[in-house]
Amino acid sequence: MTRINLLPWRELRRTQRQNELITMLVVAALLAVGMVYLAHTEIASRIEFQQQRNEYLRGEIARLKKAAEELAELQKTKNRLVERINVIQKLQVSRPGKVRMLDDLVRLLPEDIFLTSFNVTGNQVRLNGTARSDLIISEFMRDVKNSKLFGEPVLQVIQTREVNNIQARVFELVIPLKLEPDQDAGAKT
Repeated sequence: MTRINLLPWRELRRTQRQNELITMLVVAALLAVGMVYLAHTEIASRIEFQQQRNEYLRGEIARLKKAAEELAELQKTKNRLVERINVIQKLQVSRPGKVRMLDDLVRLLPEDIFLTSFNVTGNQVRLNGTARSDLIISEFMRDVKNSKLFGEPVLQVIQTREVNNIQARVFELVIPLKLEPDQDAGAKT
């Protein structure tokens, strides 16, 4: 029998397989490095894109905050102006009422009553004065009560004093003001 030596063929095949394995490993490593590089560049580009979007949003947020602050400042200015307009309108509306109240009070005041002080606070009139008798004060209070502009008067203080060597009654009277519906309707329009 003839003997065939298969050793060199096997050695050759083994070295060829090792070379193929090494080549495949190098190709696989290059592909892996390429994929990692592509993934890295894709992630880096997405991060850069997101950072650009974030910067844009920060700029827009800052612009909107500035606009909101300006709007709040304008709202404050508007509220101050509206308050001023309301005060002016209230003064305009109350002006004829005050004149009418003074006119009615003068017409209702008897000759024997002398007012020493007159004060209007809110919807109340406070009168201090002197009169010759209680009868004159009570007549004045009845006339005030029957008036359309005034409410029920309340006598706070009444004292007998000597004024210019004459016995007189010193009084303090609080009179509420009535708000008539037709005045309110005229004031609102």
